Amino acid sequence: MTSLKCDLGVAVVMALASAGTALAQVPAKIEAGLKKIGQIVDPGCTAKLYRSLMPTDDINSNAAPLYKGIVIARDVSFGPNAKDVVDIFTADRRGESRPVLIYVPGGAGNKIEQQGKEANAFYDNIMRWATKNGMVGVNMQRHPGQGNWDDGGKDVSLMIQWLQANVSKYKGDPEQMFIWAHSAGNGPLGTYIGRPELHGPKGVGVKGAIFMSGQFNVAPLQPQAVTGRGAGPASGAPAAGPAGSACGGEPPNSPPGAAGRGAGRAAGAGAAAGPGGGRGPVDAETQLARSSLPELKKTTVKLFLVTAELDPGINGSMSAFNQTLHDELCKDGPDHCPTMLFAKQESHMSEVFSIDTKDTTVSGPILEWMKKLK
Repeated sequence: MTSLKCDLGVAVVMALASAGTALAQVPAKIEAGLKKIGQIVDPGCTAKLYRSLMPTDDINSNAAPLYKGIVIARDVSFGPNAKDVVDIFTADRRGESRPVLIYVPGGAGNKIEQQGKEANAFYDNIMRWATKNGMVGVNMQRHPGQGNWDDGGKDVSLMIQWLQANVSKYKGDPEQMFIWAHSAGNGPLGTYIGRPELHGPKGVGVKGAIFMSGQFNVAPLQPQAVTGRGAGPASGAPAAGPAGSACGGEPPNSPPGAAGRGAGRAAGAGAAAGPGGGRGPVDAETQLARSSLPELKKTTVKLFLVTAELDPGINGSMSAFNQTLHDELCKDGPDHCPTMLFAKQESHMSEVFSIDTKDTTVSGPILEWMKKLK
């Protein structure tokens, strides 16, 4: 009976993944550009490919309002650290008690990823997409902790508890929250979801969690690393992927490591992280004690796992981490079986930059999944 349930769960997953492929709308010119860039982490050049699909105004503009119909609260504090801040986007003409989408960025953790001015539009695009689809968008600034393995998870916890108490002031419903992490953001989110001691008095606080192109500690599972180098799959951060620049060096005004040679570490966030998350190696017993897997097998939070076809190290199928985690959780029945998406024609950065454009390869399936959970 358990085997039958697991097979049914896999069937549902594959059906949605197929639907995601059918929705793929990567414009031909962008598709060609992504193929030229190849399976490397290249924020600057990828951003330029998508800039023409974005609004004319962006964070560098003086327009007021910056985006028509959207009220933006920048750098709202949720904790004691100067970088414990979020940007909150709310459509000005919708009702109260809207679902909330929280975004946990990858790379160095910046909620505004300042590429060259001609390419800059990110990650406001995800917030705009949220408001257009009836949600309140919350974009989190990540920052380095004190080197403790669960610092990132504690930051996520603090933010979620603050939102539970305050998001209604921004027309959000604290009972209808979702959280989405990319790349290095997967470590903090995986730690938070998987460690119930980090949950506040009102519980985990989110209905669904999207893990996109990253990995975290799920010991004793030992899936092969997503890429060929960088931190191992059981660490608190995803493996750093091959990096480079396909359009002539780092773009102007980009932060160190945003593109070019430094991007691998930025995208992998934590090349110095040890196997248990935190700095330096830890023994197998400690790694197991810090694992998120036991709680993931029990949690009521629905999971969505995304792999980009052009992610570093991917060869035509889901990442080993996503597939291994999926298969293990499905053993506990369809209610625990994550949804998966293999994003055809997308890269490590395009899967983020495509949001709020006509390229709905990633955003389309995720939106449909979220609607089913509301």
